[in-house]
Amino acid sequence: MIPALIISAVVSYLLGSLNFGIIISKSLNKDDVRSHGSGNAGSTNMLRNYGKKYAVMTIIGDMLKVAVAIIISFIIVRKMGNISLAENGGAYILGIDARMFTKSFSGLFCVLGHIFPCFFGFKGGKGVATAGGMVFMIDWRIALILLAIFAIIVLITKYVSLGSIAMAVFYPVFIFIFYKSLPLALLSLIFTLIVLLAHRENIKKLINHTESKIGSKKENK
Repeated sequence: MIPALIISAVVSYLLGSLNFGIIISKSLNKDDVRSHGSGNAGSTNMLRNYGKKYAVMTIIGDMLKVAVAIIISFIIVRKMGNISLAENGGAYILGIDARMFTKSFSGLFCVLGHIFPCFFGFKGGKGVATAGGMVFMIDWRIALILLAIFAIIVLITKYVSLGSIAMAVFYPVFIFIFYKSLPLALLSLIFTLIVLLAHRENIKKLINHTESKIGSKKENK
């Protein structure tokens, strides 16, 4: 099982390192989105610098790569780890349902690859879209609830970063509510900590009331 998890982690990280904000800005605009605005390679900075079309392309790409990473990880764990990943298969990894563990484990390294992409000098985005793609793969119900929370907060406050942070904070809460698994909730908490760490500058600006709102010319996201 350990070799399977190691290979899964490496593959997921490499796929995560395919940061679509950077790829799109370089291939279509002959530019690097990180040289503008906040210096971040996420969809918000893409939106502010290149428009909605490129921002949507970035979100789709960053969500699809984690779906591909999870599918490949399923194949690796099944073949090399010789473990069943069927629905209600009764298989567990570290006390967590094997399907849920594999999705979360692969998603974790894909998000890390997005934030610290080895192909782009370890400077990427903040992992929100990629983490969102992972949540949809894990449980679409939780994903839709978190998306609703994000939309409500952004509509009320105009802070994209605050909506992203709220989604990260509520993720392990809903995982526990839906699955009643403390080990799975603790694994999910790792994503919360990663997203909060990636948004540490935004958190400081929110506290100091210097964070830019959506639609403003000042880029902080």
